[in-house]
Amino acid sequence: MGPKQRTLLALLVLRANQVVSHDRLVSALWGTRIPPTGRRLLHNHLWSVRRLLSDGEALVGTPTGYTLRLPPGASDLDVFTTETAAARTALTGGDFAEAAERFGAALALWRGPALGGTDPELQATEGAALTELRTAALIGRIEADLACGRHSELVGELRLLIAEHPLNEELRGQLMRALHRVGRTAEALEEFQKARRYFHEELGLDLGRELVEIHRTILTREDAAASTSAPAVPDRRVPRQLPPAITRFTGRSQALRELDDLLPAHGGTAMLVSAVSGAAGIGKTALVTHWGHTVSDRFPDGQLYIDLHGYSSERMIGASQALNRLLRGLGADEEVPHSLDERAALYRSLLADRRMLIVLDNAATAEQVRPLLPGSSPSRVVITSRDALRSLSVTHDIRCVMLDVLSAEEAVALLNDLLGTGGTVHDADVITELAHLCGRLPLALRLAGAQLGGGSASRVRDFVARLREENRLTVLELTEDPSVGVRSALELSYRALPEPSRRMFRLLGIHPGPSLDTDAAAVLADMSVEEASDAIETLVNAHLLQRNAERRLSMHDLVRVYAEERAAHDETPEEHDAALTRTLDWYRYATSKAMEHVYPRDNPTFSVLPVERTPGLPGFDEARTWLESEQPTLTALIIHAAAVGRHVHAWQTFKRLSWFFYSRSCLDDLFLTGEIALSSARLSGARDGEAGIISDLGYAKMFLGRYAEHLACQQEALEIWRTLNNRNQEAEALQHVSYALQVAGQPLRAIEVGEQALVLHRELGNRAGEIAMMDRLAASYFTLDRFDENVKALMECQKYWREVGREYDELYCLIQLGATHTELGEMDTALEFFQQALLLNRHQGSHHAEIDTLTCIAFALCRQERYEEAFEHHEKALTLARSIRSGPKEAEALIGLANTCLASGDPQTALFHYQEVLNTFGDVNDIYYQALTHEGMGDALHALGRSQEAAKPWKAAFDIWERMGAPKSEKLRERMREAGLN
Repeated sequence: MGPKQRTLLALLVLRANQVVSHDRLVSALWGTRIPPTGRRLLHNHLWSVRRLLSDGEALVGTPTGYTLRLPPGASDLDVFTTETAAARTALTGGDFAEAAERFGAALALWRGPALGGTDPELQATEGAALTELRTAALIGRIEADLACGRHSELVGELRLLIAEHPLNEELRGQLMRALHRVGRTAEALEEFQKARRYFHEELGLDLGRELVEIHRTILTREDAAASTSAPAVPDRRVPRQLPPAITRFTGRSQALRELDDLLPAHGGTAMLVSAVSGAAGIGKTALVTHWGHTVSDRFPDGQLYIDLHGYSSERMIGASQALNRLLRGLGADEEVPHSLDERAALYRSLLADRRMLIVLDNAATAEQVRPLLPGSSPSRVVITSRDALRSLSVTHDIRCVMLDVLSAEEAVALLNDLLGTGGTVHDADVITELAHLCGRLPLALRLAGAQLGGGSASRVRDFVARLREENRLTVLELTEDPSVGVRSALELSYRALPEPSRRMFRLLGIHPGPSLDTDAAAVLADMSVEEASDAIETLVNAHLLQRNAERRLSMHDLVRVYAEERAAHDETPEEHDAALTRTLDWYRYATSKAMEHVYPRDNPTFSVLPVERTPGLPGFDEARTWLESEQPTLTALIIHAAAVGRHVHAWQTFKRLSWFFYSRSCLDDLFLTGEIALSSARLSGARDGEAGIISDLGYAKMFLGRYAEHLACQQEALEIWRTLNNRNQEAEALQHVSYALQVAGQPLRAIEVGEQALVLHRELGNRAGEIAMMDRLAASYFTLDRFDENVKALMECQKYWREVGREYDELYCLIQLGATHTELGEMDTALEFFQQALLLNRHQGSHHAEIDTLTCIAFALCRQERYEEAFEHHEKALTLARSIRSGPKEAEALIGLANTCLASGDPQTALFHYQEVLNTFGDVNDIYYQALTHEGMGDALHALGRSQEAAKPWKAAFDIWERMGAPKSEKLRERMREAGLN
């Protein structure tokens, strides 16, 4: 990264999530000596910065400047600011060790001078401010260290800092206090005299009041109390009941920080409670035990621990029995009363002045733990439970810590630790897969480690293969003690459920998708929505079911395996089959109804039987939101339906959904489910489904630039419709073939086939089909510069699409009309059409349409020499194209950018972008864009005075235009002749 890019990035990070004006960015690069092309050069430098970012979309252009969107913690500066703020809070609250640690973590982020490598002016201004923040953090850290008694360790460091910052009186005061507290009072007083002489002789100033006060304190010995010990605590039993700390504890940094919030502040007497909840095997007890041992010094009166057996093969411990054990732990062996209330009262009394950690492990209900909570006490209570214990928060101030599975990195780290290899023996991919197959569940990871510890690499691979191919719960069980397995842990949770929730749990194991909503769950279990909601709430509270912010429901992988086992064991084959049929029918019909709103132009060749209780989808927005939420589930459902022989469900669901996949650029899902649906259509003898799916797959191939395959697919579909003697579908298939010819660079042939389709549509009285074909023909007219025919066709099409409410088709009419008026030199009219298109697309949400529109707007702005605005639109188009991983769209955006660079007088940058298109997208078979790229490259070389080199790309473009029959070939021939090239 060069100094200019480094300067830009530094300034954007300093003003993260704020708009930095163009003027400020330009002045940061060149000060007052801004070159005439400064704005354009700024954009080029910003392009370089964006390419270096892991998330290029984070750098966003606005009409007035640029903003770098960064989430919390994404920059060292943000982490430094957050850590120092937390450190000052801890310092003020008397938690000196925490303050020292946080100040240290903040200072560890510094790796050199502030803003090193950026523009000197930026270092002198912004860098100086950052240096002041660093010095303040250093002083804060030293203050915390002094409070922790680390006096002798600080003397040498403080002497070096004073030499570096001789005018800083705070550092001099800290040195005096450190020397005094280690018994070097004479040296402390000498430091004061040195400071007085320096300030008086060098600056003619007196010392500040704070330094004089420190001097007076040392002289009067008032600071001696700081080094004396606190009075001894009266001798009484100090229980240490926590179980042994678990070995090889890994991860959970966020949960540990949340538990740290419980730590008592000096003098605090408010009783605080934390409830740690999560699924079976998630590591609740391990977390709390590890934390308790780590902070044991913060609880001088000891720890109490009791396993309440809320989810256990043993009998659950009631509140009275638990109080009896806790009181004996407090030393009340002879005086434990008999009644629950008296025990609770004595318990609260004994804890009133004690600073203890009380762990109530494996609780089942709020009623079980409520009597075990102290009253006003400096003690802290941590409860673990598989239940969320929501009712406990009604009567007590509870801090909830929800545990999920480990992150992928934490799970791999734990496995490497358990296997005793340090990650150096086993294949990293194998360990990563093992962590995934264990669902990143700590219990499962430890069970795997127990079976594989010290094993060879081949043994680990064999174990992973078994997990992949067999029942994972069985593979993870220890033969000698199956009671500690994941299955046994889940069974205890399952037994505690009421029967409606058990049945819902079992049937959720049948559901083929990764998630579902309450409506789908109700259909699956054949319950009312109210009954299903109650059952789901119980499962969520028991952590057997997860619900995200969008209220979608999902299961942990190993929990799903157990649910499948229970379904196979407790549901009859008939009940299993009925539940699956209800689900497949419901999703197929709901998808069909949603697509009627999202893509009303689709006329399926099959009907779908209606079902009851479909989701409320009154309009486009609700339908699109439902489809977006359900997309992963619908993908899984199509795959599962085909796998279990429900081929009609598979192909019909895909056929209704395919355009949605295409419009959202979800080509992986489209190809995966499309090939499966095509096989299902053939297996079920549905030739109409086969033809339709082949056509859909062709359009997906077109999106990837595989134009010859796209054409072949449309021709194959046409032959099937002719075989079926379906003239309506034959006319539509001819329309698809015409469009395929157009994008393959054969506009004359496209017009010929399109006119055949027009004749057939008119014979059949299909006005919508006729208009759609005219719409496609307009693109061919445009390629051949037949603009009058183009505008006439498009105006008729737009009027019709608006009348019948087909927004998506009207949207592309508007884009084409804008492009034509741009070619005609009518820029204001063109931009008006483009703005209408953008407005419509806010409703449609089509990435393809947005890229096309932004690129066309940029071209029109470029023609008006409004280059700054043009670059901004190019930037948006290119960012979006990259986000959807579309080669053709990215090539289109890059060509537009290169054209604007060339027009604005920067042929070198234009040449770079043209070459980028050819180097990166050479396998994209869009003839039209190939010609534009070669022609633009020749123009850039010619502008650079390299006309002989321009001959080759110009000739390549000329050959393409000539084969297409495009008038552009003659215009290019004339330009080559003027350049002295034959």
